[in-house]
Amino acid sequence: MKKKFFVVLLAVTMLAALFAACSKQTNEPSESTAPTSSPTEGTDPAAKKDPVTLNIRFFGNENGHYRDVDPAFREFERRTQDTLNTKLNVVWTPAADYGTKHQLWMTSGEDVDLFVPWELTKFAKDGVLADLSEYFNNPKYPGLQKAFSEEYINDNKLFGKTYAIPVTNSFMDMEGVWYRKDLLKKYGMDEISSYDDLYNFLQKVKENEKDMIPFGNYGNTAFFKLFTDINAQQLEGKVFPFTGQGNPKKNFVYVQIADDGKSVAGVAAYGDPASEWANFHPEYGLNYLMNQFNQAKRFNQFIPVDTLTNTTGTGKPEAAGYMTVGGFKGKEAEQKAKDPNAEIGFWPIMKNNQEMTPGTQSTDGKAWNFVAIPASSKKIDRTMEFLDWLFSSQENNDLFTYGIEGENWEAVGENQWKVPDGVDPAKNYMFPGYQLTWNPTLTRIPAGLPEQIEQYTEYQYKPDTYQKHVLAGFTFDPEPVKNEMAKCNTVMDKYLPFLLSGFGEVEDNLAKMNKDLKDSGVEKIKEELKNQINAFLAQKN
Repeated sequence: MKKKFFVVLLAVTMLAALFAACSKQTNEPSESTAPTSSPTEGTDPAAKKDPVTLNIRFFGNENGHYRDVDPAFREFERRTQDTLNTKLNVVWTPAADYGTKHQLWMTSGEDVDLFVPWELTKFAKDGVLADLSEYFNNPKYPGLQKAFSEEYINDNKLFGKTYAIPVTNSFMDMEGVWYRKDLLKKYGMDEISSYDDLYNFLQKVKENEKDMIPFGNYGNTAFFKLFTDINAQQLEGKVFPFTGQGNPKKNFVYVQIADDGKSVAGVAAYGDPASEWANFHPEYGLNYLMNQFNQAKRFNQFIPVDTLTNTTGTGKPEAAGYMTVGGFKGKEAEQKAKDPNAEIGFWPIMKNNQEMTPGTQSTDGKAWNFVAIPASSKKIDRTMEFLDWLFSSQENNDLFTYGIEGENWEAVGENQWKVPDGVDPAKNYMFPGYQLTWNPTLTRIPAGLPEQIEQYTEYQYKPDTYQKHVLAGFTFDPEPVKNEMAKCNTVMDKYLPFLLSGFGEVEDNLAKMNKDLKDSGVEKIKEELKNQINAFLAQKN
């Protein structure tokens, strides 16, 4: 799974669709009994199609990932009964079981027409996914053609083909620290704008709020991405962390690309001697890594002492913690439920995000998540016609993302949305858009955000915010070193929580980790990674 998916899973359930962004299209209010939206060219309005039922598989638990979704599905069927004539049979599988079950679906040829592929590269190599290339950049499917640019599709191809449909609404969810702004004011302190400011604030909390946790732990890796800046690391330093296999904090190998962008200049693993880092950019190699771990040790005094074992929290109120900007509304609601006087602030941890500088957000153009169609499906055309409808207008997309307008949500202005007054968000419609509906061209942002948070949110949806890095288009194939990868990931599970939470001696933990990585075959992984990247760069240049 994509790394951002794990962030999504942590989103507050009452606002699962929170990451919607700006849209220049106007969405006029409409009654649910209004005429159906205009059919797209790919859906011929002159002839009612034969009835069909699409078997769709999503992952998640009711009230955790989705809630009260059937009325929206039935509304889709009603709106399109004289055109698509399609019914949806949506089956939800708990996330804990989904990985195993979706492997069985693919090997057994089960009647599935659309699903979320967690093992996308493997499925594509095994030939179990349909190649959907013909449906994109095709005027017969104008909804898809408009929502999925040629560049977007090309960036997300595997082995030169479109084996899956990219699902994302931006290429980042701005990362930072939330903090109790009311406490900051209480102490007479200015807004947080640096790690020193954050340290001083947490020190005040520790001294004055004896019943509070200064900084809440993020799972068992308390500070998560604090003390890093991957945008500068990749764009300025041409240094890339690798092999996390979906979790960016399990990366254990760094790669330095030469200044001319034509070859690998260096490869080093965590704990390797300084000589292995000699060809790395001085700011974004060994010094960058050591600063991350040393800062975690410096801030360790502010996190729960049982961070490594108690990942569910202490039950005590917290004064700050890691958060993405998309989680602002949920965090604000959570904190106000604990203390009605709570006021929340947000500080982006990456410099380019703080300044909202155009062209400084590193990306490879790849989506966060995907949906795919099994090659064994007998209803590929009908499934793609459904998706063409879904992406043909803001109105159609809104139905699945937010539910029935007027009942589950209301439009605010041109590009915002809100839960209607009197509707309990905890019982309202909730659909995981990251599994189907997200798209950069069909987005909304929550109404009522503070001005600064709204600006941050809009920044991350602007195309000119992003710059493709030198390895855009490269996908590491771990198959040749899969056994070594499994062993090394086990090593990271053992040591990384200590390093990212600041427990123990940094040098000692790194030395032990490095020995275990070498015993697990990290040198073979480094060589394979180097060879694959060099081959990619040679072909690119």
